[in-house]
Amino acid sequence: MIETTVDGRYQIVARIASGGMGEVFRAHDPVLDRDVALKVLHNALAQDAGFIERFRREARSAGMLSHPNIVQVHDWGETGDTYFMVMEFIRGPNLRTVLMKNGPLAPAQALEIASQMLAALEHAHEQGIVHRDVKPENILITRKGVVKVADFGLARALAAARVSHAPGTVTGTVQYLSPEQIEGEAADARTDLYSVGIVLYELLVGKVPFSGETSLAIAYKHLRERVPPPSGSNPMVPPSLDRVVLSATERDRDRRTPDARTMRAELSRAAAELPPASPLSELVAQVPPAEEVPADRAATVTIPRAESPKSRRRRVFRRSITTLAMFIVLAALGWAAWAYVIPHRTTVPNVQGKTVQAAEAAADEAGLQLALSSQAFSSTVPAGHIINQDPEPGARAEKGSELSVVLSRGPQLVEIPSVRGKPEQQARKELRGLGLVVNVDRQYHDKVPQGDVIDQNPSAGTTIEVGKTVKLVVSRGKPPVEVPDLVGRTEQEAGALVTGAGLALRVTEEFSDTVPRGRVISQDPKKGTVVRKGDTVTIVVSKGPRTFPMPDVVGMSKDAATAKLQGLGLRVRVVDLPGSSGQTVVGQQPQAGTTVESGQQVTIYVGG
Repeated sequence: MIETTVDGRYQIVARIASGGMGEVFRAHDPVLDRDVALKVLHNALAQDAGFIERFRREARSAGMLSHPNIVQVHDWGETGDTYFMVMEFIRGPNLRTVLMKNGPLAPAQALEIASQMLAALEHAHEQGIVHRDVKPENILITRKGVVKVADFGLARALAAARVSHAPGTVTGTVQYLSPEQIEGEAADARTDLYSVGIVLYELLVGKVPFSGETSLAIAYKHLRERVPPPSGSNPMVPPSLDRVVLSATERDRDRRTPDARTMRAELSRAAAELPPASPLSELVAQVPPAEEVPADRAATVTIPRAESPKSRRRRVFRRSITTLAMFIVLAALGWAAWAYVIPHRTTVPNVQGKTVQAAEAAADEAGLQLALSSQAFSSTVPAGHIINQDPEPGARAEKGSELSVVLSRGPQLVEIPSVRGKPEQQARKELRGLGLVVNVDRQYHDKVPQGDVIDQNPSAGTTIEVGKTVKLVVSRGKPPVEVPDLVGRTEQEAGALVTGAGLALRVTEEFSDTVPRGRVISQDPKKGTVVRKGDTVTIVVSKGPRTFPMPDVVGMSKDAATAKLQGLGLRVRVVDLPGSSGQTVVGQQPQAGTTVESGQQVTIYVGG
C-alpha cells in the first residue's frame, strides 16, 4: 500500500506494524501538513457488520479522550471496502521494542512508565472507557520520554467480531489477560490495572510472570496461580514495588487495587525507596524508529482453539494424494467422502479429576477440542483438576467438537474476621455472609456485656474453607450471686460478706430504739435474692437510740406534759403527790437539760 492515498487525503509513507486488527502505516495528511498513524483494518473484519458498528462507536468514544499520555484519535472512516482509523503519529518506539533492546529496566524507569500509563487510564476510566488490552505493544514512548497509550476501545470491538471470537472462546493477548477476562466476565477499570501490574512485572524482570506451551496453559496459570513478587527474579526491586505489583494482580478483582489513582499514589510512595536512573528520553534514544519495529511478540489470540497434530497430518496427506494417478484420485475422493461427508464420531474420554494438561492430551487423543467453560470451588477435587465435563464420559461426539470442562479452584477459602467484642447477631451475620457455620457457647463474664462475643475459634486472620464451623463464646453477662443475710450483723461483717460475694455495698444509717448501734437494721435486696455479680446491696445500719436534752415540763398540766414527752419517744411515769388533788406538774426526773434517749423512762410529779 506504500504511496497509496486513503480517502483521497492520507498519503501512506511507510508500514509501521501489523496486529490482530490490521496494519499500521505512517501517512502524511497534506490538509494539516502533519504525519499521522493510519490503522487499516483487515478485510475479514471489514465484512463483519457487527464489528464495524462496534468499531465506529469505540472510535467515536476514543476520539473524545484528550490527555497527554493517550494517543489522540484524529479521524476514522471508510473508503470502498477499507475501514481505517487516523491517529496521532508518535515518533518513538513501543514498549516491546524498548524491552527487546534493553531488557529489564531500572526500577525508577519502570515506575515512571507505569505511572504515566496509569495517568492515561485514570482519564479514560473517568470517561467510562476501559482499554481491555494493555500490553507493551500498545504503549509508545516519545523521544522526549512521554508515555502514550494507544488503541483504546479497539480490544472491545475486536472481541465482538464473529471472525475472531467464536462462541465459548476469549480473544486477547493471553500473557496480559485478567482472570475475569479469561472467564468471560465483563471488564472494568480493575481489569486494566491487572494488565498494568503484569506489564510492570515485565519491566522489572524482563519477562512476563506466566509462560507455557499453549495459550490455554498460560490462561490457566492466570486463573490458578498468584503473580510472584518481582524481587524474586530481580533483587533490585524493593518491597514497596513488590506490594504494588501483587496488589494490582490479585486474581479476585474485589481484592485488587481499586483504581488507577490509588495505584499511582502507591507508586509515588514507592519512588522514595528507588535509586535514581537515567531519564526515559535517554532510554529510548538508541531504540530503532517505529518503521523498523518487528511484528508483535505478544500477539492477540483466541483461546482455546489449538489445532491438534492429527488435523495437520490429515491436511498434508490430502495434499499429497492429489498428485497420484486418476484411480488414486478417485479412491481419495471416496475416502474424503467417508471422512468429511459421513460424520466421524469418537468416544468422549473421562477427564474428570485430571489436570488441565492431562485433559488436553486425552481430548486431543480422541480428536476433541478441550474448552474451559468455567471454574468452580470444590472441596473434593484438587485445584487445577477437572470437576465435570460436557459431554459425559463414554458419550459419542463428532471429532473436532468441543469437550467443555469445569476447572476446580480447590476449596473456597475465606479469611476469618475478628468478631470479638461485637454483638452476637452482628458476628453471626458477618460469618454467615462468608459462608461459614456458626456455633455458639455461652459463658458468664465479669467484664464483657451480655450478648457480646468473648472469644472465637479459629482466631481472626485464619484462612479456612467455606462451610467450616467457627465457634463463638458469647457472654451471658456477669455471673449470678445470691444475696447473703445481713440483718443483725455488724457493718464490718456485712461488708465482708457482700464483698466476698462479688457485690458492691452501699451503707445508710438510721436511729433505732431496738437495734444496737453499728448493727444492720435492714437490707435491699433481701436475703436469698439472686442478682448479678457487681450489683449493689444497700444496708441500713443502726445509729442507736436518738438522744436529746430533757425538756422542762414543770408547771404544765399532767396531760400536756405527758403528750409532749411521749411525742419525743420517752416513756412517761406519772406520780401523784399524796394529799394533792391538782393536775399540774410540780417536778420531773431527770431534770430539764439532762441528756436522755428515745425510749427512756422519765417521771413527772403531779400535785398542786
